[in-house]
Amino acid sequence: MALNFRFPPIRDYLREFAETLRWRLHGLSVDADQAERGRFGEWSARRFLLRKGFYVIDRNWRNPNDRRDEIDLICKDREVLAFVEVRARNASARTTGYESISPRKKKSLLKSFKAYLNRRKERPEHFRFDVVEIDLPADGMGKLEIFHHENVALFPPRFH
Repeated sequence: MALNFRFPPIRDYLREFAETLRWRLHGLSVDADQAERGRFGEWSARRFLLRKGFYVIDRNWRNPNDRRDEIDLICKDREVLAFVEVRARNASARTTGYESISPRKKKSLLKSFKAYLNRRKERPEHFRFDVVEIDLPADGMGKLEIFHHENVALFPPRFH
């Protein structure tokens, strides 16, 4: 079954270009707040997934019926729709980004995924949940470490 996608408007390309310039030229400042670190983590995750051959369909998708429901990235990996949660954390954090996803967050993510799938005209045959974990250097100068956890068990068997 082929998945149909729309091309994003030109403003999305311009926003992506401006964001790439910003992060490449200035990097992440040492005194960045949590929101900026999150945006940098999502940008890094998108670049990582694009290099792996993923196609990014949407980012920061919000459920129109409940704006609290958000999906960081929705990607296509060959014929599989991948819902991606990005976790950007200090490399010195006590827990990993993967371990930081609480049962409450998992329940919220599942609700968001269901809302996204229900809004589509055609339900994809295959979909999965991935986590991209970004370890940010504490001093802002070191190299990022990126871990990609594919097909994390989140969907109940009857859901597919």
